[in-house]
Amino acid sequence: MDPLLKKRDVRILVAILLAGCILRIIFFIQFRNTPFYDHPTLDARYYDQLGQSVASGKLIQDRAFFMGPLYPYTLGFQYALFGHSKVIPRMMQMLYGLGCCLFLYLIGRRLFSRSVGLFAAFLYALYKPSLFYEQTLLSETPMALVCLILVFLMTGKQRKPLYWLGVGGALGIAALFRGNVLLFAPVLAVWLAFCSFRDTGKIFDKAGVLREVMLVLGVLIGIAPATVHNYLAERDFVLITSNAGFNFFIGNQAKASGRFVMPPRVDMDQDPSGRRIAEQDLGRSPLKSSEVSKYWSSRARRFIHENRGGFIKLLGLKFRYFWGRTEIAQIYSMKMIRSLMPVLKWPLNGFFLVGPLAVVGMILCLIRRERNRILLVLFVLVYAFSLLPFFMTARYRIPIIPILCLFAGHTVIFLVSEIKKRCWKPHGIRVAGCLIGAVILFFLMSTAHFIPEGAEASQFHNALGLIYQKDGNTEQAIESYHKAILARPSSYAFANLGTLYYEKREYKEALGFYRKALEMEPDNARMHFNLGQALLSTRDLEGAREAFEKAVSLDRRVHPLAHYNLAVLYARKGEREKALGSLENYLSMHPGDRVVKKTIDHILRTYAK
Repeated sequence: MDPLLKKRDVRILVAILLAGCILRIIFFIQFRNTPFYDHPTLDARYYDQLGQSVASGKLIQDRAFFMGPLYPYTLGFQYALFGHSKVIPRMMQMLYGLGCCLFLYLIGRRLFSRSVGLFAAFLYALYKPSLFYEQTLLSETPMALVCLILVFLMTGKQRKPLYWLGVGGALGIAALFRGNVLLFAPVLAVWLAFCSFRDTGKIFDKAGVLREVMLVLGVLIGIAPATVHNYLAERDFVLITSNAGFNFFIGNQAKASGRFVMPPRVDMDQDPSGRRIAEQDLGRSPLKSSEVSKYWSSRARRFIHENRGGFIKLLGLKFRYFWGRTEIAQIYSMKMIRSLMPVLKWPLNGFFLVGPLAVVGMILCLIRRERNRILLVLFVLVYAFSLLPFFMTARYRIPIIPILCLFAGHTVIFLVSEIKKRCWKPHGIRVAGCLIGAVILFFLMSTAHFIPEGAEASQFHNALGLIYQKDGNTEQAIESYHKAILARPSSYAFANLGTLYYEKREYKEALGFYRKALEMEPDNARMHFNLGQALLSTRDLEGAREAFEKAVSLDRRVHPLAHYNLAVLYARKGEREKALGSLENYLSMHPGDRVVKKTIDHILRTYAK
């Protein structure tokens, strides 16, 4: 290699990293000024809480991991060193993002050319969704870096068996972020067998078998910490995480839309794994995590069996969402948060550009049949298809965006090289074909019309309202919930408004909003409980009793007060046995509550006939 070219590459790469660093600092400053900086939600909150638990010294949790464990344990290590810092995790993720740029150059130079590597690094340095998600407490960015390390290892020239122990280990570690990547392991094993056959004419030669064994062993070593932890926590066999069945149900049920939707009856704040519903429906408690997952998985399979046409339609919709230009929001809406982060309005790189160019690049690689490039295509396709049984959100594709930047870079550099040849046949035809294909893909990847109008705005304002409510900013919270309802009415926005008015002791308004929420979601136990509390405050004892009875019938552990209040109401009517039963239910959730025992005994003596 020409030393001058080496120096030029270094200068260009440094300029790219510097530009990426400046952008990341701007994103950090602006995200820090949003309410979401101090208040992680849903998955981010789970990671943050688990990280704090790890930092406190609790390495073995009470249950098997529900979501990928490597990221929260990394957070825990950072919290242990620096305290519950909000800055350090984000700074680390910015470094991970810049590390992705460096590995893109190395992989691009190895598989394509230096120009492709540099252009791919440039595309990722300015990729707006990745810049944004680096500021959230989510696992996408570190997983993207680990996936690039895996690609770097598995596309190396080293073919000694021991080398593949490291490849398998990298794949296992990547699975500790999100387990679906593990589905690439059998594909890679078959690929190794195929390569062995091409090189030696034998599938089962000694070196080939050793490579396969080392690969499998490496994967097992990589995921072993999670499996061992899960067994120690519950004496239950859970390979990595127990959320597969629940996520499978979210993506395959009557209300499924291909995107994340709140599952019916499940209280995502109090019971994010759906454990209580599973235990109630099965009539057994406690269930192990694997049993909870099997319960939800069986419900999803039942839906698929009864709605095969709908299932196929959902698969197609999720495929479109994965390859669509629209960033499907789940926790954070980039579209809506632009009002709080002006940098998101800047004309930076996005999937609208990378997506079409990457697909053209993958097709070019398949046509040329170069071994390592095809392996890269397979990795992308297996990852994409592994998500289809569940539900789709744009952040799920962040881990393979760097690889798509490589293919996009390959397309651009290929077009430039063909144009430079200034010959219509065949170079001009190739250029025209690639450009036409990219334009067609650009329009085919439009998915905005598949998303219900106002859904994203409603979800965003509801999340913002919850943050304001937690901070005690009641008026701002009310305004946000009303904006959510105006954008698209949702049961959760109505219920949250009801809770705010209940806390303000404006019970009439609270009842109105609770009832509107229940019209939209009649099987939500928490909402029936809240309605009962409001009715109790207005001294509508019969209405309160009905609401509490409905709540505990849907979820026996919805709230201890539901059973306490029922015990009181039954006692007032002289229904001694029902009161005692409710008291037992309350004490099963609050054992040893002597004050409540004395109170209930007094009520029973006073009112029982």
